[in-house]
Amino acid sequence: MTLDSSNPLPLYKQLKNVILSNIEQGIYKKGEKIPTEQELSAMYHVSRMTVRTALEELTKENLLVRKQRKGTFVNAEKYQRQISRSTSFTEMCREIGCIPGAKVIKSVLEPANAEDVEELGVEDGERILHIERIRYADAVPISIEDSRFPEKYFGLLEEDLNNTSLYEILKEKYGASLGKSPTIIELIFASYEMARYLGIPDEYPLLCISSVTVNVGGEKICRSRQYIVGDKFKFII
Repeated sequence: MTLDSSNPLPLYKQLKNVILSNIEQGIYKKGEKIPTEQELSAMYHVSRMTVRTALEELTKENLLVRKQRKGTFVNAEKYQRQISRSTSFTEMCREIGCIPGAKVIKSVLEPANAEDVEELGVEDGERILHIERIRYADAVPISIEDSRFPEKYFGLLEEDLNNTSLYEILKEKYGASLGKSPTIIELIFASYEMARYLGIPDEYPLLCISSVTVNVGGEKICRSRQYIVGDKFKFII
């Protein structure tokens, strides 16, 4: 394809519009790498400088992301979550039009550790229910959800927690009404096991969100950690 040199619109703007149209039509999909500067130059018969200027404008407008030594990618829309209110992963997905999913990777009874004793108020030596799940949005692994429950919730062992909302089960079967919980957010780096579950490189940055979920009456329901692929989320406080 050749751009129109007789058009008063500069060539870089014509190319910018073509790339933008390709993004809007889904020819270049979110998160997908687009052709290199050299390839675009050959495709549209323009100089590398023209290509670079068009890409720079689209990058400034947050439509493209240029990654060093990797190339230029269509900016993938980040999942949005408010942390100022109790919103489950399933609710968040529904709000933004994604299909939520979950896969259980652990569901066992084990001795309470020191953090369980301190944060859940259980006795030293008591057992807790430890559940780990991979959470998906539109079949893409987004986070690992690690939850620890006191004895009252051991019935969750009998539940099928694949592709279901754990919070909805808590509400329906245990009468839980979630209140606000203190939340700690910190940056960690994915272990080998986490990386395999989430399909990311080892040591990839993850957001770790730690909280103790409570009923509106103050009863402690569980303590949890969510390990979230950081570049897929934005948070509203």
